[in-house]
Amino acid sequence: MLARLVTGGGVAAFFFFSWVIMMLWNNIIAGHLALAKSLSYLQACGLWFMLTLLLAWTGIGLGWRFRTSWHSERCSEEFGRAIERKIKSGFARWVGEEKDLDWDELGERIEKKIKSRIKEWLAEGED
Repeated sequence: MLARLVTGGGVAAFFFFSWVIMMLWNNIIAGHLALAKSLSYLQACGLWFMLTLLLAWTGIGLGWRFRTSWHSERCSEEFGRAIERKIKSGFARWVGEEKDLDWDELGERIEKKIKSRIKEWLAEGED
C-alpha cells in the first residue's frame, strides 16, 4: 500500500493539494468572507489529512472488488435520503434554524445570510 501511495504521486499530490487548500482558505474564507482565521501550511496539511480520513468510507482509492460489492448499497434510495437530510440539517444550523425547513425556505435564508455577510464585508472595506 505504501508503494502505491509513493509511486502514484500520492505524497506529492497530498502536499500540492494541501497548498491549494491553504491558498483557497486564506483567500476566500479568511480573506474575503472573514469567517475564520488564516491557515498555515501545516494546518492545511492537517485539514486535508482529516478530510481524507473522513471521506475514506466513500470508496475512493479502494480496490475494484470492494468498490463493486459496496456500490449497490451506496446507490440505494435510503442512502441518498440520509445524505440529503445531513446536508439540509447542516445548512439549517448554519442559518440559525434547528427545525426542519423545506428546500425553498432554506434557500431563501441562505441567500439572505450570504447577502448580509457580503454587505458587512463591503461596509468594512469602506471604513
